[in-house]
Amino acid sequence: MSGLYFDEHMHRDIARALVKQGIPVTMAVDVGMTAKSDEEHLAYATAQELIMVSFDHPFAGRTMNRDDFFGLICLPYDYMQDMGAAIEQLADYAQLFEADRDHGLVFWIK
Repeated sequence: MSGLYFDEHMHRDIARALVKQGIPVTMAVDVGMTAKSDEEHLAYATAQELIMVSFDHPFAGRTMNRDDFFGLICLPYDYMQDMGAAIEQLADYAQLFEADRDHGLVFWIK
């Protein structure tokens, strides 16, 4: 199981629910990463061996052209309102992620 890194747009209630399931979650707002660029968030997550989670589709699209990061999950915009679906999907991905196999991949949740 891998931990997750939530950028500034992720809701704390999602993090709390995942932590209750035993999934480590680091939030940008808790580690001094507010007002940072997407690149800085990705670099931080990679240095900590965390999968970055974001709603930023353009950034995720650009990131698909590289492989120098730990992992990135891009959520659909409607998960901003459907926290239950976000929790379920993120818990599944955190459990299934294997660094050797999945390092440098962008996962698009639909």
